[in-house]
Amino acid sequence: MQSSKNRPKVGEIIIAEVISINPNSIYVKLEEYNMNGMIHVTELSTSWVKDIRKIAKKGQKLVLKVLPSRGDGRIASLSLKRVKPSQKREKLEFIKNEKRAEKILDFLIEKLELKDNKEDIKKITDTLIEYYESLYNAFSSISAEGADKDFTKDIGEKWSKEIEIIAKEKIRPKILTIRGNLTIKNTSENGLKIIKKALNINNPKIKIAYISAPKYMIEIEGKNYADMEKELAKTIESITDALKSNKGECTFAKV
Repeated sequence: MQSSKNRPKVGEIIIAEVISINPNSIYVKLEEYNMNGMIHVTELSTSWVKDIRKIAKKGQKLVLKVLPSRGDGRIASLSLKRVKPSQKREKLEFIKNEKRAEKILDFLIEKLELKDNKEDIKKITDTLIEYYESLYNAFSSISAEGADKDFTKDIGEKWSKEIEIIAKEKIRPKILTIRGNLTIKNTSENGLKIIKKALNINNPKIKIAYISAPKYMIEIEGKNYADMEKELAKTIESITDALKSNKGECTFAKV
């Protein structure tokens, strides 16, 4: 499953296969891009690495973070130690779901009798990704909410109807949860009042609970992961802006 993009962005979480191990580095092949990458020994662990071969083996799949490139940039600079547990879980889940979605796409192509029509296959694939960002997100969103009107207009009613039938047949919507911690500080006299007002959001999908000063738990539930992330980010931005305008600050960390 390769990306249509030429190379990953700095900070992107990718998955790669170990192709060789040297005394001070590990070379990998990026699964989603047509390029190789290198992990320097200093980016393997937060503690001292005595034996690099105890960290990874040839053929092993690793979830890695993209760093600014060294040299001519033909080989991606990567880090293992900078990947958070939540990022690793999300990436592995994403890869698993995309592989499942590719099988659903194959089933769709066979049902529409388009196996030998590369142009139509490309149109369906590209349009699904254009509107829904990924294949799995497309099928899960269409299964839960039906096909988007603009998507139907672009893809054609016949194909859109078949996609919706197959999506609902293959994917049963489930409730997803994204959870994180807000660290909130306010130095003004009415700090507590300002914080309460900032956290008073009118969104039934999002819950906020006090943990202990200065931390609050925030979570969102839904059926579409990408939409949930956007909605959560918008809410956190609103809370942060409300606090900043009143001598406060807010940071978010996913758990």
